[in-house]
Amino acid sequence: MVPPSDEVQEGDTKVLDFSFSPAQEDYRCAVRQLALTELLPRYQSGDANQAYPADQVRRVLAFSREFWAERGEEPNLVSVGITAEEVARGDFNAVLTALGPTYTRLLLKEAAPTLLDRWLPGLTSGDQIIGLCLTEPGAGSDMGAMAAAAVRNGDSYVINGIKNSVSYLNADVFYVFARTDPEASGWRGISAFLIPREAPGMSFEEVEDLGCRAVPRGTLTLEDVEVPSEWMVGAPGQAFAMISHFFDINRAIIGLTCIGAAMQSIDETIEYTKNRMVFSAPLASNQAVSFGLAEDVTHLELAGLMCYKVLWMRQNQIPCQDYGAMVKWYAPKMAVEAVHRCLRLHGHYGYSTELPHQQRLRDIIGWQIGDGSEEIMKMLIARSRFGRATFDGNVETGRRQS
Repeated sequence: MVPPSDEVQEGDTKVLDFSFSPAQEDYRCAVRQLALTELLPRYQSGDANQAYPADQVRRVLAFSREFWAERGEEPNLVSVGITAEEVARGDFNAVLTALGPTYTRLLLKEAAPTLLDRWLPGLTSGDQIIGLCLTEPGAGSDMGAMAAAAVRNGDSYVINGIKNSVSYLNADVFYVFARTDPEASGWRGISAFLIPREAPGMSFEEVEDLGCRAVPRGTLTLEDVEVPSEWMVGAPGQAFAMISHFFDINRAIIGLTCIGAAMQSIDETIEYTKNRMVFSAPLASNQAVSFGLAEDVTHLELAGLMCYKVLWMRQNQIPCQDYGAMVKWYAPKMAVEAVHRCLRLHGHYGYSTELPHQQRLRDIIGWQIGDGSEEIMKMLIARSRFGRATFDGNVETGRRQS
């Protein structure tokens, strides 16, 4: 998968450069090798045992840090996308926490230096985990309906509320969004806080999910949780504007994660169909088989290019909410269809837990919901193209998982 980058001149002809830099191409090959040799072998056992891949995450982070340090470079957003796509080939559940300092700094862009000093080293080494707490039982895709409240009490805030669908319920610190201005309506007046797991008044309840079982998910309840005002991230009441800048990036990352997992299933299925003999001929010689996989590769390549375009646009400060919404609904959908085909082509073994296709299918389906459903994404695209006035309601964003 190659990303679009700046326009370059060739004589009098202006063309687009769709190549990774030499360092990025070396990095892509190296991360894929690591993913296939060190992550993939424990992918299925992690699902079966519901074991978070802590050692694998630390391994990827250390490798990435060493790779770029040796070259005297800082990885950009496209490089973060490469990490997501290639790591997903090995372990879908290791991706988000293995994306490194660039990704984490963007998530916590407005955090005060004291907060970054406290949390960034552990988060970027893999020794600590962050859980994003946006969704509520009555405010899934409508962040403006958030009911969690943070009431000022001298130099502190007292927070009460329930956050559900929290990914990384095993986190060391939670990025909690709550309303600090009760007079404000919609998404206005919402603030964000970094709250350590051990803060008094927080309780946790895990939910058994269909997929991504190596990542604990569930409900966080906050009862009179008192936090210092300096734990607030960004300015009071500005949390939605702050986090919305991160949505496009995260949606592209989600798309590349789903694409990486699906491409790995396709690669495995191509090898299987080339060697599986049916009626004295390789299964792949049947056009119903090879053409279907050819269609899947086409869709995934197109989706991947769009994902890298979103990362390139955000890196160059170009607005791209509609493009982020496009990749968020399209890439997971195409990945699900591709993995489903791979599962079927393996027959009963594909349907069994002996092979990883069923697990990849379950894992990817979760991201058809997380960070905004297909329907919400299409609303964002339509609103961008037709104009806000065409639509009633207040669909600001959609999000379920971190």
